[in-house]
Amino acid sequence: MRPAVGGGGQVTARERILAASRTLFAERGFVACRVADIARRAGMSPANVYWQFDSKEAILQAILVDGFSSHEEMTAGVADEYGPARRKLDLLVERTTAFYQANPEFIVILGGLMGAGGRDLIGSLGFDLPEIERRSRANLRRVFAEARSEGAVEALDPDLLVAFYQALFVGLLITRGDLWPSLPSSALRDAALRLVGYRPAG
Repeated sequence: MRPAVGGGGQVTARERILAASRTLFAERGFVACRVADIARRAGMSPANVYWQFDSKEAILQAILVDGFSSHEEMTAGVADEYGPARRKLDLLVERTTAFYQANPEFIVILGGLMGAGGRDLIGSLGFDLPEIERRSRANLRRVFAEARSEGAVEALDPDLLVAFYQALFVGLLITRGDLWPSLPSSALRDAALRLVGYRPAG
């Protein structure tokens, strides 16, 4: 999510800090960044950063809240759509791809944390990662269960179809999170649909 602006059209100090932190955490990794680096990038003093956030970890927490919430809203929105299953599958791939391409810094940060065994760190920030993942999987399961019932995908357990679908995006996240802005949407769509055994109409 991009920095919000106030009523006067100006980006708030908090959003300047978050924007600077997203960039630095993605470029250098969370551990290598200091609050002083964030303050310099945001154009303010470290004291101003600490006025908005108690710690560097609190900044990371805010970034993760934003990213996790946006992703869950995206999957729930597709699951709640009306219409044929094939349309919902198209929407799912379109919106998943758009989410990853619109949030490259969040994806790189999360990929770095996960690749470095960051589940413990994420848990220490107050996130129940298994529950976050469970909710997103439940939304995806609804989409794939409907697609299977309409013959739009292979007649496999919807949980297995979810695993195949997520494997593509999570694998790219962990191994090449920096690639997202340059990946062709059409190639991602074709790869995701092939993994779940997509069956065109007719």
